[in-house]
Amino acid sequence: MPGIFKLSKKELDELIESVEAEGGDTTEFKKLRAEFVETQPQKPTRRRLISVVPREEETTEERLNREAGDLFPSGFSADILALCIEYDRKYSLKELRTMCLEAGISPSGHKKLLAAKLIAHQWDSEVGKKGRAEQPALFEF
Repeated sequence: MPGIFKLSKKELDELIESVEAEGGDTTEFKKLRAEFVETQPQKPTRRRLISVVPREEETTEERLNREAGDLFPSGFSADILALCIEYDRKYSLKELRTMCLEAGISPSGHKKLLAAKLIAHQWDSEVGKKGRAEQPALFEF
């Protein structure tokens, strides 16, 4: 089986000269040289800047209301938000996840979402004990 060689244009020209100098037949090499297409290295394409339409960032309250608003039947109040922020400052993500697992709640989500889940769980537990007539006081673990 014949070997496969890859030659550059310069190397092919040198081979042709060498074979001609020794008196050999260079017909096949010259045919290959005629087929040789010169390619220049491609320059990297420039990235186009994508224009980003500025949008307003949602507040923490809007984000939590969107993500966990359905956990609270009366809505996401300022008290609940304050408690979520307090949990976020007071506990690490690992601690909040452990607390969720102990309470039987899914430990997925960011810190404020986990805090909201825990608060909602406490809320439901307190409401279940006291009845649905009055709202429970928010408390810490």
